[in-house]
Amino acid sequence: MSESIKKNNIILASSSIYRSRLLKKYIKNFSIRTPDIDETPRKKESAKDLSLRLALSKAKKISNSEPDSFIIGSDQVASFKGTILGKPMNYEDAFNTIKKFSKEDVIFFTGIALINKNENLQYHHIDITTISFKDFNDQMLKNYLDSEENLNTTAGVKMESSLFRKLIYKVQTEDEEAIIGLPIQWLLNTLDS
Repeated sequence: MSESIKKNNIILASSSIYRSRLLKKYIKNFSIRTPDIDETPRKKESAKDLSLRLALSKAKKISNSEPDSFIIGSDQVASFKGTILGKPMNYEDAFNTIKKFSKEDVIFFTGIALINKNENLQYHHIDITTISFKDFNDQMLKNYLDSEENLNTTAGVKMESSLFRKLIYKVQTEDEEAIIGLPIQWLLNTLDS
C-alpha cells in the first residue's frame, strides 16, 4: 500500500484538534475535512459498535468526494457501567461525570477506518483502552478540571494532563496514544503494509 500513498493524498475526516495533532507527529502531509455526520447512538447500540460505525461513516462520507485519497475516519466512545458517555456539556457536567469514576473502570473504544474508494480498500480496527481510577477526592478532581481551558474530549478525559494522571492508577491498552482519539500505531502499521 505504501507506493499508492505516495501518489495520493491522506485526509483526516475529523474536526478534532487532538486527532490532527497526534497524526501530525507521525505524518507531515495530510489535509483535514469535517465529515459532519449524525453521531446519535442507535437504539441498543453498544459503545464499541458506535465507535466503529461513526469511524466508518466519517471515512465513507469524505471518500465519496475524494475517491483517490486515503481517508482516515476515527471516533471514540466511552462506556461506564454499560452507559455510553459523550463529551461533557460544561464544567459541572464534567465534574459530576468524572466524580462517578472514583474506584471504577471506564472503557474507551476508539474506532478507526482507512478507506480508498478508487482502490477498493477498506480497513478498520477498534482500540480498547481501560482506565482504572484511584479513590480520588473532590479537590483532586477540581484541580484537574480547573487546569483545563476546555473539556471537549470524550468523558472530559485528557490523558496528557499530569493532573488527570493523578486520578488514575492503571491504563490497559495496546496503543497508549489511542486514548487521544486515534489508534495511531494500528494506522501506521496498516499504511506501511
